Amino acid sequence: MKRLSALKYGLILGMLLLLGGCGRDSKAGTNVEKNAKEAVCIGENSISEYVIVGKNSAAREAGNELKSYIQRTGGDVLPVVSKRGKAQHTITLEIDKKLDTEKRITIRDGEIAISAVNKETLYDCVYLFIDTYLGWIKAGTDEAHISNTNSVIHVPANVTEHEPWMEEREAIITLWNVNWCRGIYLDNAVSVKNNIMYFTEDQLYEYVKMMKYCGFTGIQVTDMCSAWAGLGSWQAVHEKIRMLAEAAHSLDMKFTLWVWGAEFSGYGWADETVVYNKNGDLAYNSEEALATFEKYYTIYADLADCCDRVIGHYYDPGNLHTAEEIAYFAGMLRDKFWAVNPDIDFGISCWVDVYDKNVFINELGNNITLYEQGYRDNPQKQYTSFRTDINNYGCRLGTWAWNTCEMEIDQLAQMNFNPDHIRSVYQMARNFDAIAKPEYWSEMDSYHILNVFSLYCAGQMLIDPDIPDETLLRELSVAAVGEKYAGAFAEMLDIIQDARTGSSYATFFWSSESYILKSSDYPAQDILARCEEYIPILQEMIDTGLESYSLPLPVSLNEVLRMMMPHLQQIKGFAEFRIALEELETAYAGGADAETLIDRLTEIAEPIRSYNTVVGCWGQVEARAQHEMITDFCERVGIEIPQNATFRANRKLHIYMQMVTFQLGKKEPHCETTYQWDAAYGKETAELIDELVEEGLFIRNEDGRYYLADWENYIYHFN
Repeated sequence: MKRLSALKYGLILGMLLLLGGCGRDSKAGTNVEKNAKEAVCIGENSISEYVIVGKNSAAREAGNELKSYIQRTGGDVLPVVSKRGKAQHTITLEIDKKLDTEKRITIRDGEIAISAVNKETLYDCVYLFIDTYLGWIKAGTDEAHISNTNSVIHVPANVTEHEPWMEEREAIITLWNVNWCRGIYLDNAVSVKNNIMYFTEDQLYEYVKMMKYCGFTGIQVTDMCSAWAGLGSWQAVHEKIRMLAEAAHSLDMKFTLWVWGAEFSGYGWADETVVYNKNGDLAYNSEEALATFEKYYTIYADLADCCDRVIGHYYDPGNLHTAEEIAYFAGMLRDKFWAVNPDIDFGISCWVDVYDKNVFINELGNNITLYEQGYRDNPQKQYTSFRTDINNYGCRLGTWAWNTCEMEIDQLAQMNFNPDHIRSVYQMARNFDAIAKPEYWSEMDSYHILNVFSLYCAGQMLIDPDIPDETLLRELSVAAVGEKYAGAFAEMLDIIQDARTGSSYATFFWSSESYILKSSDYPAQDILARCEEYIPILQEMIDTGLESYSLPLPVSLNEVLRMMMPHLQQIKGFAEFRIALEELETAYAGGADAETLIDRLTEIAEPIRSYNTVVGCWGQVEARAQHEMITDFCERVGIEIPQNATFRANRKLHIYMQMVTFQLGKKEPHCETTYQWDAAYGKETAELIDELVEEGLFIRNEDGRYYLADWENYIYHFN
């Protein structure tokens, strides 16, 4: 991007005015942008109440640049003066050579100060303010334009500055394809409004701006073959990733690339040349494996010029089996990136700490970051062990958190709101900072736009883990929907937390005995009553065409609320089911006969609908829990399990399509024993596979494994 000098911009603007301009300005009789706003407010104050104060001539020159952008944004013409005078509010520009950082923007009680160490940096800081708060993209360049689509720009009245708990904070923008889950099942019902790989450059820019608003200092993006399958090529994905990286850097944020270090095929991406090892030998002794890693690491390194940090992920998924192999290939990956930029922070994800980290350090040195996860199973032991090792190695420590803000959307996809769970993870981790404190924390963003409310909580709590609940929820709700509906919106978010997460990892995670959806503590009556109260209010918000107040969004708030609605409907339907099932349990305990139980169960067993939501490989989350609870009841009572033909056919379709994905490009039948490790459908998996065999879609070998009857249909691929 080419920055325009103030003089050059002034000449261009003057010429446009002489020629009649490219827009209209009802407020000042001068040029505004085509996408100009009805108003610009700072807090509750109109920007027309402000003056721009430049404390010297250089600051006033930069002030004139800011003035022109404000005018183009909303038509208001602000005076540029040397002293405040009697002005109600000010935007003060200052060059301060003693500043402890190159540039700084502060907003307190609606008063704005933009400071920098020299004139050039002051201009950069002005452009940063314009991009961050006035709705622009690429301010100061010949590509500058307004990317925000709201009719009114609301600049926050306060942007709090204090010593953060976590200095570097990033959201992990996970590139699972939302409507082509894991490269297995293409769901045409899923709203692609939530698929960031389909976003325009402006939308991606607003997405990164949204992350900054949440409190993150950077973004992390996952580069992996599953994403390439979703767009048809790695080049197409890299084009989008570059847009994200450019947006981050222009907003004064860092950019991290996270890569699958030993997983280069599958998930819809077929490459029959991929070899990880040969005849059980170590991978680095195989010429074919070396060629594979060289090929894919060169693809990753295509992005080396835009990275500040690179993380190699080698376990789950991964196809290297020893620490020595990982260290060797991590060195290859690092060297490719360092050849372009030797200042890149390189690291290895140890989120599942199964390899000998001593080998990593011995082979790669201690100029490396090792990443723990946000531990929950045995935090006292896990944090103490990992961080003590980091101290001994003298390397850097980072955190790569998972299943905190939300669940992985490739398995069980759901909109979550998790501030209680997030806080518990952060406050636990903080207890071990005396051993070693992470320099960096990254938090999962998988459901994207509908995950923003959890991400806001994460970003703010990474700054201050003790921020009060009421403050956090109040600020978030006002930022999202404005004052009028803030209280109701906060209640809707709380419904989602109470119905899908609870307050801890034990209630949140699907394999836990305390999993909230199947727990006896599930507050069904309360959740149903709240849904019945607030779903109509959500519909009212949709009908009024409400705009986001100050939270930047890549799509309209109306579209966000429309995507949120089916989740509340799913929660309502499940609460009704839980109440009905409890009544059935009471009837059984009271001696109801089998026929009565079967009739009533058939009435309440209609699966919770997916609507247009992302459902992952395992199906809609409440529908899955509902089916498991029905199955359990029938087995305990000794009655036949009611079957829904559509529900069962859909599960079989998922199994069939995974086999298609496995088969792509292979010239021999691909055989499997189960589906998704039986985690998706439990013991019913075997029954579904048997039915697929009986129906002639699968063929079973003598050893019990199965393969596609029409496997030859899938021997070609086009990756």
